[in-house]
Amino acid sequence: MKIRKRLLGQIEKVYSLSAVANPVDPGLPSFAAGSDADGELVLFEPPKYKPRILARKPGGFISLCPYTKNGRTYLLASTDFKPGFKAENCRILQYPLDQGEYPEPAIVAALPYTHRIAVTTVGGKSCFLASTLCSSKSFKDDWSHPGSIHFSVIPDDPNQPWTFRQIAGNLTRNHGMEFTRLQPETPGGFLVSATEGLFHLGIPGDASGTWPMDRIAADEYSDAFAYDWNRLGHTDIFTISPFHGNVLSMFTKFKNGWEKATIDDDLEFGHIIWAGDLLGKPGLLVGGRGGRKELRLYRSGPSGFHFETVDEGIGPAQMLVLNDRKDFAKLVVSAHARNEVLLYDIGET
Repeated sequence: MKIRKRLLGQIEKVYSLSAVANPVDPGLPSFAAGSDADGELVLFEPPKYKPRILARKPGGFISLCPYTKNGRTYLLASTDFKPGFKAENCRILQYPLDQGEYPEPAIVAALPYTHRIAVTTVGGKSCFLASTLCSSKSFKDDWSHPGSIHFSVIPDDPNQPWTFRQIAGNLTRNHGMEFTRLQPETPGGFLVSATEGLFHLGIPGDASGTWPMDRIAADEYSDAFAYDWNRLGHTDIFTISPFHGNVLSMFTKFKNGWEKATIDDDLEFGHIIWAGDLLGKPGLLVGGRGGRKELRLYRSGPSGFHFETVDEGIGPAQMLVLNDRKDFAKLVVSAHARNEVLLYDIGET
């Protein structure tokens, strides 16, 4: 594997990443990156990825998600979520992306401890989800007040008040919330990782419906990603456990339920996971923020899974796989340990 690395920008304690659709070239999107400390929120636009600063305050940009409404593109950000789980003042802010640098944000909601956000379609309507790690804290390691997942239909005029309701509760340290389709014919849902287990939160048929919550596995999980690894028409699930844990696993669905197999148990502060087609074959990317602070690429062969190190010393917090082809792919990484936004061009030779 041949790797070329390029520094796109420096952001103090860069953490969050999100791709933003490019109407000119869908295969080469813009992307936003934000600090989880007191650094900026920045938009990088192709082809040169020149950075455009969207905001310097309030910092703590822990999760980002774009959406388009009435021909305009907005970026939603969960803000004021600082290191040490200091997120009692967390708010969801909305930034219009057609107003140059420092656009005036609108407050969507005050939702303390919101760690992950997402936009999806429910019954033909654009809707917003926000998951909270907890509902309150008395001190850093106080996890006695479980978090929940909140939902709102995005108003026709996004600057008008948003109405929220809780769709799932009793979820502690629900670090991961990743859209997936475990079955192709369904509307899909979200893999939710929490102290109470690994869950699938199904999308209902209409916005007023109940969100079915099925537990896939007990025990504690930090992050999960679904992908048909063996290309047999059955979606597999890859997980990191426990919270920020050391164990990388694969779940496979059989007639009697899901069966779990350990791939590796030496992750250090396991933090990000992605699986999909990479350079024309299945690839599993896993990053850890402890120890060697490395990003690994796993492949499978006759003797099981093995990995190559994409980079180390970077402490990857989040990543995006862009413009994947059979012989070439782009990978964007928020290198938290180095305060850098990095672009990797990856090829087989």
